[in-house]
Amino acid sequence: MKSYGYNDRISNMELFALMFVFVVGSLLTIPVGFAAGHDAWISVLIGTLVGLAINGLYVYLCHRYPHKSLVEIAHILLGSWIGKLVGLLYAWYGFYLGCYVLRSFTDMTAAVLLPRTPTVVLGTVMITLTVWTATKGIEVVSRCSLMILVLIFVSTFIGSVLLIPDMEPANMLPILDNGWPSVLWGAGQIATVPLGETIVFAMLIPYVNRTSTVRRTVICAIGACGILLFITCFVNIFVLGEIASAQLFPSYTSFMYIAVGDFFERIEPLVFTVWIFNEFTKLSVCLLSTSIAFAQTMRSRDYRIYLLPLGLMILLLSTFLHPNQLDLVEYVKKIWPLYSIPFLIVVPLLLLVVSLFRGRGSRARLTEAEPDGIETS
Repeated sequence: MKSYGYNDRISNMELFALMFVFVVGSLLTIPVGFAAGHDAWISVLIGTLVGLAINGLYVYLCHRYPHKSLVEIAHILLGSWIGKLVGLLYAWYGFYLGCYVLRSFTDMTAAVLLPRTPTVVLGTVMITLTVWTATKGIEVVSRCSLMILVLIFVSTFIGSVLLIPDMEPANMLPILDNGWPSVLWGAGQIATVPLGETIVFAMLIPYVNRTSTVRRTVICAIGACGILLFITCFVNIFVLGEIASAQLFPSYTSFMYIAVGDFFERIEPLVFTVWIFNEFTKLSVCLLSTSIAFAQTMRSRDYRIYLLPLGLMILLLSTFLHPNQLDLVEYVKKIWPLYSIPFLIVVPLLLLVVSLFRGRGSRARLTEAEPDGIETS
């Protein structure tokens, strides 16, 4: 029998903020979607539509089985053994994603802020704060995201306005000069890397206090992320032109162009500070979702016992993933979209087909029954 702790219930607004900050965490470090060069804005439009479909798939599953995570739904539909395999797969996905989030944080921080500080020290500080916050419950993380959400909107608005003098609309032309293949590949990057990664929220949706409006919340969050991606893409192309696709940190590079007179310039450290909070939130969500998925797979009563071991493993693996940031970015741009397909599309689609085949007879009983699972108090 599941009992929710004091800090383990969130509202739909908090879910919106948490998803938005989670997605935005990838904008400053990973130049996804720029495979099409200055046509990346078309990739963003298509990728956002695909991302909405991917998120709609798992949210629909969660709607059919209220108060159940994706792992618990797999146990119901596929049986205990196959359900455990699905649980381990999604625990691995969240864990592996957390390793990349932490590695991106340490690499960029060392590159632009603390070049003489060992990356393992930076990673240790971040993972310590993340584990400590995650033990306090998902509500604490979501409340932090509400404050970060305001900072994101303010920094994006101010930065975009101050960059207007440096923008060259001619950088958008000619349109589709490289054809559709590069545009579609860029759309695949957008759909899987920042937008599709929200599949980890399928572990957290049962903690929303009003699950009846979760579908609208998730769709609005992904749509808002798509709008921000679109604005960011336009700004980067207008300011940087073709070199935007060659930058390791395109958004950060764009903000370096801000200069108002001779007294207001070099504000990118402020943007970098907001990004640190974004990465903290994203890593916290990855750690929480991994712990919950693993606890539900192992039938454990409390997911918190896994937070520290998983955090230490994330710290260890992140140091060995890639030799440098360039190699990491190339992997995320070329391999990760293909690697993500089974987690984002194949397994949820299989669960949906099985659910439709079995019918909706059990849905009413699931709604009325108290959900079973892990102890969170």
